[in-house]
Amino acid sequence: MRAVEFAFLASLATATPALAADFSPQPTEPVAYNWSGIYVGAQAGYVWGNSTYDGAGSTAGPPFFSASVDPKGGFGGAYVGYNYQFAGNYVVGIEADANFTNAKGDGAFAGSPPSVFASGDLKWFGSARLRAGYAFDRFLPFVTAGLAVGDYSGVFNFPGGSIENSDTMVGWTAGVGLDYAITDNLIARVEYRYSDYGRKSQSAPFNFPGQQARLDLNTNDVRVGLSYKF
Repeated sequence: MRAVEFAFLASLATATPALAADFSPQPTEPVAYNWSGIYVGAQAGYVWGNSTYDGAGSTAGPPFFSASVDPKGGFGGAYVGYNYQFAGNYVVGIEADANFTNAKGDGAFAGSPPSVFASGDLKWFGSARLRAGYAFDRFLPFVTAGLAVGDYSGVFNFPGGSIENSDTMVGWTAGVGLDYAITDNLIARVEYRYSDYGRKSQSAPFNFPGQQARLDLNTNDVRVGLSYKF
């Protein structure tokens, strides 16, 4: 009888570590961040542009006078978008943004006195774009491109007054950036963007029959942002 008890106790001692191992917590793989969802954010940055204001020139020929009025300045705004992440870590999305700015510049007309000059003023700009990137867990490098819109004006300044030609200009924009998910909901961003708003023909500052003023604009900007993902 003692032999049977001894054999039972020995088998129990052998089985106990195995049973304990079965019930012990098992290590789990960390869950990768998922970028799918709607987000809204705020951003700020610096924009600098290249712009030429032709005071009066024919629609086909060279201008009578021309000045570079390259605007530059800070800006701030907001953005909203939606991302969808595929199984292979590819992320696509759509996004729109709007920004207010004080970007201004001025330049002299060749051969004109200092009191006669042109200036440019970018009041606001925005875009609607597609985005694509590849996620490395909480890091998302991306490229983006789409439609760009801006309210830009050229001003002809002369002694005793000025004449402003203002218009909403439409063009295209493209850029690259990096998003980083600080938490599951807060996402930080740094981005570079190039935008080309084309050229607009407007009324000449003075009465030049058959002539028009012409204004073009393209910009570069760098921006940082912080968004909340729902």
